Amino acid sequence: MKENQHEFESDRAFIEAGLNTITDIFYVVDTEGNFQRWNDKLPDLTGYTDAEIDSMNALEFFEGEHRESIEAAIENILQTGSDVTEAEITTKDGRDIPHEFRGVTMTDDAGTPTGIIGIARDITARKQREQDLRNLHTRFELALAETDTGIWELDLDSNTVRWDTTSERLFGYEPGEYPGTYAGVGSRATEHDSEPGAAESDPDTETDAQYRPDYDDRIPSEDLDRVSQQLDHAIETGEQYQADFRVQQPDGAQRWIRARGVVEYDDSGNPDRVIGIQTDITEGKERERELERTKETLQRKNERLNEFASMISHDLRNPLEIAEGYLEKARETDDEADLDTVEAALDRMGTMIDDFLTLARAETVDPETEPVVLADIVVTTWETTQTDEAILECEIPESMTVAADKSLLRNVLENCFRNAVEHNDSRVTISVGQLDNRGFYIEDTGGGIPESEQDTVFEHGYTTNESGTGLGLAIIRELIEAHGWTISVSESAAGGARFEIVTDGS
Repeated sequence: MKENQHEFESDRAFIEAGLNTITDIFYVVDTEGNFQRWNDKLPDLTGYTDAEIDSMNALEFFEGEHRESIEAAIENILQTGSDVTEAEITTKDGRDIPHEFRGVTMTDDAGTPTGIIGIARDITARKQREQDLRNLHTRFELALAETDTGIWELDLDSNTVRWDTTSERLFGYEPGEYPGTYAGVGSRATEHDSEPGAAESDPDTETDAQYRPDYDDRIPSEDLDRVSQQLDHAIETGEQYQADFRVQQPDGAQRWIRARGVVEYDDSGNPDRVIGIQTDITEGKERERELERTKETLQRKNERLNEFASMISHDLRNPLEIAEGYLEKARETDDEADLDTVEAALDRMGTMIDDFLTLARAETVDPETEPVVLADIVVTTWETTQTDEAILECEIPESMTVAADKSLLRNVLENCFRNAVEHNDSRVTISVGQLDNRGFYIEDTGGGIPESEQDTVFEHGYTTNESGTGLGLAIIRELIEAHGWTISVSESAAGGARFEIVTDGS
């Protein structure tokens, strides 16, 4: 009998020693939650003595919502056999320490619950890591939000995509509004997969299909086709996915988005998801377009400068040679007629230089537009232009205005009037009228421009007058285009030239 007692006490001491080596709290409570057994970790952590714990109920170690969680866990264990929950233990000195509780039911021979046995693990470090991760995630989201960057994840098995709120905002969706589905199911997609309640795929009807996101037509179809192909390529090859595409916002605005992602694989080496980010790159795209426009403008201006240099070299050389020749002759003969020829050559050079300067200004000018009463500027320009015996018929309504640079528009009208007078009979009639609601026209009763030459009249050097500079119509076109307008030439009702300037209702 004494030997049995000794063995029992020895076993008990062994078990107690073993339980006290556990780094977690070990506990046994009855069905009412009263402590029946515990290891040294419980008094060490809580600050209560063994004697105090012996008279305490488990719920006394918890407060508020944590007590409610433990109470529910005890009830669940007694009903189902086990439970895992988290709650904060409140120590004797008032500290709250988070723990994870795992418990199972103890039963008698009849299977009736007699209590709960379990462990409680200190999860302070884990909770801190979780909080650190949440803080990091929050900072990351804030950083992404500042750069208009959203996070997305495509699950290739379920064919669903997850977006954060920034991604939804980039596409013009309200939080939670994006359906999160893709219209394709990869290489296992079948023709009937899109039908509600479709059965499992039949290998005989399987077709290759692209992963095609459901964007409610917010991406233009041509962009969406390209996005789908690039995503499919990334999934098939494992290469990094990147695609730039346009997004039509509900308010009509169009934004540019750049999506990037990497393919991840399961344990069998099959692609199971794509995760990535998408960023609003609208401003960058606009800068690219502006840079391209600037590049084209500079290239065009460089070409024009070369043309100017060639024209100046060629066109000024002829009157200069004439002036030099007749000046030498005048010195030998004292004939004033030779000096008149020199003067005419110099006048022609002066006119050409003026035209060159006007054309160069038209190339570089940035019009400062304002509402201009068209009828008024037509009349005042006519009055200050040498038009000999030509007649003006202004049929512009007094109420018609155009958004124009007044100085440049005056140059346009002056060149048109002068061109009509110089290339026709001095008694030519010039009419200016409204062109529907799109702009205005200028036409004359002169000889007109042959249809075969109408496509080239605005090129530098075009002229039908030996004394002309060939720059008048080129200047007109440059000044018109500087406003963002267009000009075309045709035949007037009287057989003369008709120029139509389309301002698009400016």
